[in-house]
Amino acid sequence: MNKVTVRAPVRADLAGGTLDLWPLYLFHPGSRTVNVAISFYAESEVVRAGDGAIEMFLTDQQYRQRYESMQELSADPKAALIYRAVEHFHLSGISITTRTDAPRGSGLGGSSALSITLVRALSEIAGAPVEGEALIALVRDLETRLLGVPAGIQDYYPPVYGGLASLHLLPGAPVRHPIATPVADLAQHMLLHYTGVSHFSGTNNWELYKRQIDGKKKVQKGLSKIAATSIEMEKALEAGDFKTAGAVLGTEWRHRKELIEGISTPEIDAAVEAALGAGAWGGKVCGAGGGGCIVFLFPPENRAAIVEALASVPGRVLDVAPVSNGLSIQRDENAKPMADLPRGRMSSRVSADIEQRFSYAGSGDYRPYLMAEAIVTRVDSRSGTHHAVTRAYAAPVLKNSESAVWLDAKRVDPDKLDLRAVPDPERGLDRSVPVETLAMTAAGSEGSFREFLESSERLRIYQNGAFGLYSEPNESRESFIARCIEEAQRRVDDQTERLESTFRRRLDQLRERSEREDRQRDSDEAIPLEHAQDVNVSWGQELYNITSGRTSTATEAPQSVREVDYRDHISLIQKSWDRELQALRDDLIGKANEIEELSVAPAPKNIEITKFVIVWM
Repeated sequence: MNKVTVRAPVRADLAGGTLDLWPLYLFHPGSRTVNVAISFYAESEVVRAGDGAIEMFLTDQQYRQRYESMQELSADPKAALIYRAVEHFHLSGISITTRTDAPRGSGLGGSSALSITLVRALSEIAGAPVEGEALIALVRDLETRLLGVPAGIQDYYPPVYGGLASLHLLPGAPVRHPIATPVADLAQHMLLHYTGVSHFSGTNNWELYKRQIDGKKKVQKGLSKIAATSIEMEKALEAGDFKTAGAVLGTEWRHRKELIEGISTPEIDAAVEAALGAGAWGGKVCGAGGGGCIVFLFPPENRAAIVEALASVPGRVLDVAPVSNGLSIQRDENAKPMADLPRGRMSSRVSADIEQRFSYAGSGDYRPYLMAEAIVTRVDSRSGTHHAVTRAYAAPVLKNSESAVWLDAKRVDPDKLDLRAVPDPERGLDRSVPVETLAMTAAGSEGSFREFLESSERLRIYQNGAFGLYSEPNESRESFIARCIEEAQRRVDDQTERLESTFRRRLDQLRERSEREDRQRDSDEAIPLEHAQDVNVSWGQELYNITSGRTSTATEAPQSVREVDYRDHISLIQKSWDRELQALRDDLIGKANEIEELSVAPAPKNIEITKFVIVWM
């Protein structure tokens, strides 16, 4: 066999994660995991080469290298998984190409699916194909050796078998139970949202593993609750009861968050809150948590509202659905080995194979552009902002230039750019830049692309220092000021209550003075008659009038000089109230309009480049 290509789906887990680590499930009888294969794929291609070297191309990282020996391969940390697998089968003289659809650190088991395809392809080239449970066991052991911590097993079953299933974690050997509910029905009730924050599954799982073994009661009880919800999830899906399954999904997530800190993040919490508010039954993080993807279950009629709600939080909804198929194998007896590559490590993303695509627009010859796509995350500790977006730009490649001209780059929508288009036969190609130069230009442009994104993808946020408020990502200045004014009015209302208590005391003092004079009049007959009449004032009503901005409701004319005097005092208190209340309003509304504009630039480490390709347009 000269060439083998193995392709397999990744998975979304619905219940029971972490319990698939041996021997955790032995401590929780009835443990099982429930997951489904989805339409993101991992793929490994292995071709026999013409010499004893090993060639590797990691397309997700645009990283290509040639190794003359196993020792050289073992020294490259980027080739760690490939080294383990190639060493196991004692292979050389091969070219390996890998690719995955799932975002890096998505929690969808992409690395495990890729390991399944790689080991299956290598075993075929070695002449000893490994299948089914034996393939799963071998990949589990190779990954455990690589990671240095125990590896769970649930991630390996969907790539091999596909579909919706539960994995009963029984002593001796796990048993896979397919769930009869059609995946097409599940697809109507399910979506995945990627938070834009990568995670590392080994960290949380290993911490839980240690705490279970160390006898930590909180973790032991929490894992028992997760084991119980996994049984409920299996029953609900078997019955096609997606509403109950959604509720169980939410219950599992609540139990999981209680296990240890770090399983949830602000991005996860925001997405779950948004989806539940738009009508989802429940949601939980995929994998070990700390980032990655969230799976939601919901009534089909609420899908559009949920997608719209998730558009307001960091991350993006993934175009993915449950699938029934597992791994597939394509064999080619006549395949030729890859072209020879120069020896030694290539420090950048260099490809001798320039991918040429075409798009209809404009006139004249097609010209080369460098199209780059990246996930850009803007983080600001002051405001708590953590906002991720996907950006794609096409920059012209000019003759004799050492990199793409990013200052002339245009924003493109990768979802609308049809890379499958064929060229107009009436047009030619501008070949002023040789293909080899294009490859080196692409290789030398990653740093300048990052610098371009650092300057062009700054996030503008607004700050109100007086109130300690910050705008949401993409919130307009007008909307933020309106929010600040609402906060000012709330503070006016709060402080009005304190101001009212001050004026109540003033009015009480005036009322007490009146009562003292009444008592003195009763005991002193010498008080002149014109001063001896009652003050005809309803004190409670006057307080209400003052604090509500109303005038006195008394309709009768004052009955004495004494009553005139008291009404004059009440009038002065009323004017004082109006002045102090207006000053309070003016101060807080003025502070509401004190807006400072901040610019949050993405740090280089928060720019994840996902695509680098030469496009002819």
